[in-house]
Amino acid sequence: MYYKRQEAFRYAFSESIPAVCEVFESTGPDERKKVQSFDSFILDISPSGLKAASKEALDPAVDPILVFTFELAGTLISFPGKMIRQRQAGSVYHYGVQSDGNEALKNQIIDSLKRYTKEQLKKSKR
Repeated sequence: MYYKRQEAFRYAFSESIPAVCEVFESTGPDERKKVQSFDSFILDISPSGLKAASKEALDPAVDPILVFTFELAGTLISFPGKMIRQRQAGSVYHYGVQSDGNEALKNQIIDSLKRYTKEQLKKSKR
């Protein structure tokens, strides 16, 4: 299985971004049931995927739908996707999540990353 996302860019945060992860199970066509919710951190992001960390272990056999909600450069982002990998790193779990390919979400992430990068550059020049 090949895990590495093939992206034009992937932005790795120097300080992880806090997020809330909601886990859903598919209960039928276009139907899903919320199973759990927990705090997590976004480690890196690209327009079509992200890497997150949490203390919660998930069952990949259930094929959960994950929805990460976080704020980036003043924009609230809701990132739905499928877990493509889970790896334990010490006492936390790292998740690889691939988005559903929504163009509006991709554009929102790119615009937010541009603003976030500008904000970080201004902070570093002070």
